Amino acid sequence: MSVDRTYFEDGRIELTHYGSAAWKITDGKHTVLLDPYFTRLRYSGNRFGMLPANAAPGDERPAYSFDEIVPSDAETIDRHIHEATHILLSHAHFNHCMDMPHIAKKTGAHVVGSYSATNIARAYGVAEPQLVPVRGGEDYDFGELSIRVIPSLHSALCDKCYFDAGIVPEGLQGPLPLKAFSEGGTFGYLVRFRHHEILMFGSMNYIEREVQGLTPSIVLVPSARPRLQIFRYTERLLRATGLPKVVVRSALGRADLPLRRGPEQRAGARRDLPERGAPGGTRGGAGAAPAFRDLLGAAGRPGGPALTVSR
Repeated sequence: MSVDRTYFEDGRIELTHYGSAAWKITDGKHTVLLDPYFTRLRYSGNRFGMLPANAAPGDERPAYSFDEIVPSDAETIDRHIHEATHILLSHAHFNHCMDMPHIAKKTGAHVVGSYSATNIARAYGVAEPQLVPVRGGEDYDFGELSIRVIPSLHSALCDKCYFDAGIVPEGLQGPLPLKAFSEGGTFGYLVRFRHHEILMFGSMNYIEREVQGLTPSIVLVPSARPRLQIFRYTERLLRATGLPKVVVRSALGRADLPLRRGPEQRAGARRDLPERGAPGGTRGGAGAAPAFRDLLGAAGRPGGPALTVSR
C-alpha cells in the first residue's frame, strides 16, 4: 500500500533504470514508474514484431509461447519496488504491462494508460478508482504533480514491418496468455514534478508535432537498434524539445534476459546536475551532447546506480 512520504530535503529527484523501458522516478514524495517490467521471460515464436528470444549462454529458463499464461515474477518485483504513486504505461504489450497489476495492487498507485492497458488492470482485479484511462492529449493535475499524455508511436521493429492494430477488450478475466497483450496505442508522458519536467517514452519512436515546443528539463531517450529505422531520431527529438539540459539514454537492450540484482548498486556513481534554468547549465547545440555522453554509464545502464538530479 502507499505510504505517506515527504520531498527530499535538498529538492533532488532520483531516476533508476531497470532495463528494457522500465524506470522509477521519485522526488521523495511521489514515485512514478514507467513500463515496470521485471519478469523478463524468454519467449518463442514471432508476434508483435518481436524476434524469438534465443537463450543466452548459461540461460536454462524455459521459452514460453505466446499462447501460454505466464505469472509475474513477484519475488523480483518485490525486491525492487516497494512503493509507487503513479504507474505510466506506454502501451500494453506484455513486456511493458504484464507486471503492472501486481505492482498496482501492492501499492495502490494510479494506473495511467490506454483503454487496453486499463482493461488488463481490470482483468487482474486492480481497483477501478486507481485506473486513469487515456487516449492521448490529456493533461491531468494530481495536486503537486501533473502528467501530460503525449500521443506517440511504437518502435519500428523488424525493419519497419511491425504493425499491431489489436486492442485488449473489456470483460476479460486474468490470468491472460501473452498473445492477449496487444499494443492498444502508444503514448509518451511529460511528468511535472516540483522542480523538474521529465519527458519519457517506452518505445523508440515519437510524433514530432506532439513534442514540438515542449521544454522538459530532462528527457529519457529509448535507444536500441530499432531507433535507426527513424529519420534523425535523436536529433529531431532534441531540437523539437529545445535541447533539454539533461538527456539520458534508456538502453532497452535484451528484455528477455533476467534482471540482475540492482538496488544494492544504487549507492554509487550519483551525479548532481543543476535544475533547468539554474546557473551552470548549458543549452544550445553544444549543450545537450556532453550530458548525453556523460550519463550513459549511470542511469542508462540496466540495474546501475540511480541518477540524481539536484534542485
